[in-house]
Amino acid sequence: MELKVKHPLSKKEVKEIIREMSEIFGEEVAQKLIKKKDRVELAEFDKTTEIIIVNGKPTFIRRKDLIFPLVIALYELSNEEDLRTWKRRVVVDAGAVPFILKGADVMAAGITDADEGIKEGDFVFVVEEDYGRPLAIGIALMSGKDMKEKPKGKAVKVIHHAKDRIWELTVG
Repeated sequence: MELKVKHPLSKKEVKEIIREMSEIFGEEVAQKLIKKKDRVELAEFDKTTEIIIVNGKPTFIRRKDLIFPLVIALYELSNEEDLRTWKRRVVVDAGAVPFILKGADVMAAGITDADEGIKEGDFVFVVEEDYGRPLAIGIALMSGKDMKEKPKGKAVKVIHHAKDRIWELTVG
């Protein structure tokens, strides 16, 4: 499958993405993902999902008016950036990694750390404990505090993960 570019995004749309990413990650990180002067285009992935391409590189996913960075964009940033300081981060142990890479949601039992500022319904990104590499993005099903304290239950609904169809398309 190949991405088919639909059209460039307007300056207003780019500005809105920058604002949203600044709210989630902080302005410094948002500027590393996208800048006002970047060439930003929209491509259709499937009927419910669009990929936002920044300077020729797939960088964001948009579903139901929600915009999230792709795992590959976070993965590339993790090579130069210490993700331990980022907001909305959920850390999982090595035992959880194979399940997440197969598309499973994140269970509280596998979480070793989480940003206590996370609220239920927030966008979060999931990283592996050993190397700090991004594995998935998803929606928090409980608060960050509960993720750290509760021994069981579903903690994050995964919406995109390394090794899924979108990942394969963006690294291919």
